[in-house]
Amino acid sequence: MNRTLMLLASALLLSACNNGDKAPASSTGPDQTEASQPAPQPAPAPQEQAQQHSPYDFDSYYRWVPNTNDADKLRSALHKRIDNHRVIPYTKYDNDGKDCWNDGRWNSCEIDVWEALNYTDAACDDASAYCDSVVLLYSGDVRPMKKANRGKGKDDSWDREHVWPKSRGFPKKAQDGYTDLHHLRPADRNINGKHSNLGYDEGGKPVVDETLDGTPVTGIRVDLGNQSFEPTDLAKGQVARMLFYMAVRYEAGDNLGDEKMPDLKLIDDNKKIKEPVIGDLCTLLKWNTRFPVTDFERRRNDRVEQIQGNRNPFIDRPDYADVIWGAECR
Repeated sequence: MNRTLMLLASALLLSACNNGDKAPASSTGPDQTEASQPAPQPAPAPQEQAQQHSPYDFDSYYRWVPNTNDADKLRSALHKRIDNHRVIPYTKYDNDGKDCWNDGRWNSCEIDVWEALNYTDAACDDASAYCDSVVLLYSGDVRPMKKANRGKGKDDSWDREHVWPKSRGFPKKAQDGYTDLHHLRPADRNINGKHSNLGYDEGGKPVVDETLDGTPVTGIRVDLGNQSFEPTDLAKGQVARMLFYMAVRYEAGDNLGDEKMPDLKLIDDNKKIKEPVIGDLCTLLKWNTRFPVTDFERRRNDRVEQIQGNRNPFIDRPDYADVIWGAECR
């Protein structure tokens, strides 16, 4: 039995055990043993079926992406594959976060960024149960939805952090990158403020924050001279892979039509200039290698795909980053 059939069989069995509830997104390891063919089960409707992809299975989603060491060919193929995602609104109020949890049709239900983050970054593993709390990017702290900063948040509130700062290329809500879930993450309000629109690098003055229970959050540094922000080790690999996604998702020509996006570029620098760029590229490549993809990232990638319809290839294949940008740092 090939891996695709194995994944489908597992999904159907789990669906039957849960009486139709969706299973939480997960990855199937490459060493899974072959099982006997299960009894046929009625498949869920396409819009209700959770989309799950093993990091070792690319037969479906990446079918037309070539196995190449040519940076331009790979970048072009990935851009075409992840282009034209579903765009959701960026609102302050008029949502309770529960609509899509009740409906289960994540790719078609009425949803905004607040509600989406409550699912993609949920602190609960069960994808079928309303969670009402999120995991913060830089600290790993868990905060309830009632702590969301909708304009009057206190120090213990959380923001919708644009990992690629919106002032670096897409300051308007009508631009697709403004609400792209692949780089929007819940983050502590104070840490988000310290990041501002700085680039990413190592070094600087330490910034100390704390979790809800008072535990110090250390490892964050800000270097205003270098115009850089160093996140915690927990976030470094995640930040790198989100920025890689943004640089490939938004290419030349995306300023036409509804997307209204410039060509985002990664550079080996952090200076804030008029061009839509961010760095430090070589530091990001190092973080991508040093801090591997986590299970939380894989689960999040699955859930974002359920809503937006596209994936972050650099979570599925971190080695793509070195193919595309590695020569610039060697």
